[in-house]
Amino acid sequence: MGPLSFSVKILISLLALSLCFLSQVANPRPTLAQEELKEERLEPEPFSDLNLRFSNRPLTPPDTLIVQTIPLTGISVANPFVAPVPQAVIFEDDRRQRVAVLSTDSSGTLKLYLLEHLSLDHKLPALVQCANNRGCEADRTPLTGGLGCLALCIKELLELSALNQ
Repeated sequence: MGPLSFSVKILISLLALSLCFLSQVANPRPTLAQEELKEERLEPEPFSDLNLRFSNRPLTPPDTLIVQTIPLTGISVANPFVAPVPQAVIFEDDRRQRVAVLSTDSSGTLKLYLLEHLSLDHKLPALVQCANNRGCEADRTPLTGGLGCLALCIKELLELSALNQ
């Protein structure tokens, strides 16, 4: 057996492996692990990260969607010097499922409308503390100050409440 026949055997082996690889790429078959992942994705998971959407007008969700209304008395937020003043914030997950709405009403009172069954009543002191620590009453930075500042505090509480359920 000479060096040439050894090289031919290696070349044939590499060619066979390449053909096997190409056949898998061109005609993939679902593996057991992929099928299990598909089954897991079908079940809705509780949200763990929320997105904030701002509105320049007050929003009140339909009564049929509201699980609980929490008036946020004793909390005030600053209005930015520049840019439109947000009047409402919608909290939603990546699937655009709305969880809550923070809005001002006609008298300027802040209200939090919960659209999911989340227990926040006992966390309201933490919300007030967070708003005070962040300085929401005096922060006039567009989007992250004022109502946005309070929305970030509420976002943290909503995510914690969802994880603890």
